[in-house]
Amino acid sequence: MSLRSKRLTITAIIIGSIIISIPCLFLYGEAEVPLKYNNRTITGYNCGAVTNVSRDLLFGYSVTLLLTSLCGIFALISLYSVILRIIYKKESVRKKNNYGQNVNVKQVLGNTNNPDGSTYTDAESYSTNLDSTTTSNQQQTNEGERTIKENKSTVPAEIRTRRKSTTVQILCRIMHKHRFFIMFFLIAILSCISYLPRFALMIAGSVISNFWDELTDEEYFIALCFYRGYLLNTAVNPVIYLIFDTDFRSSCKQLCCRN
Repeated sequence: MSLRSKRLTITAIIIGSIIISIPCLFLYGEAEVPLKYNNRTITGYNCGAVTNVSRDLLFGYSVTLLLTSLCGIFALISLYSVILRIIYKKESVRKKNNYGQNVNVKQVLGNTNNPDGSTYTDAESYSTNLDSTTTSNQQQTNEGERTIKENKSTVPAEIRTRRKSTTVQILCRIMHKHRFFIMFFLIAILSCISYLPRFALMIAGSVISNFWDELTDEEYFIALCFYRGYLLNTAVNPVIYLIFDTDFRSSCKQLCCRN
């Protein structure tokens, strides 16, 4: 995708967002919210639908926002699927190249002979040196193991049980291998949880004229939490990228250290 195409795409998205948001200036405004507490009525104010607006317009606008959100979610899933396919394809090619290089190195080491024509190869020479080094290291290790075994009883049981179990290690390997898939999956699920309940409440409020007035205080509080759910998507998205994307995490570390 060229730079010009990227700029045109961003410009089109901004213009489309402005066009979709303009009806909010005429359909929504300040609405009174009466709250009853200890035989007292407290009047609060909230951003809601204007009373003198047609319910058909509110319903049509709410459905339009819902369809726009669904299109955005499907586009998000499609783009992430393409990115995942490219990532896995590059990873498979990289693994094949590394495997081919290792095989070539082993063949070169196995076919290299001494100048006098003997069958004593460089690989065997390296193996002999490695064996001698390993023998001396094993002697030092055995002496160290005696000391460790003598002091092992002094280590608290809580510390010994902190070692990762096999299940945890398997989960860590799976998360590291499929971290991009998990990251994109969580972002898509979070988008659905954040936006779809809000649009459902908007449609319910446009169809039922006194929808918000009939709710109890507890129900109103729960519905308002879902109505403001888009804030959750804005706050949690950077955290998901920070956990799963190593490049993003290293960039954040460099930025914090620089400041």
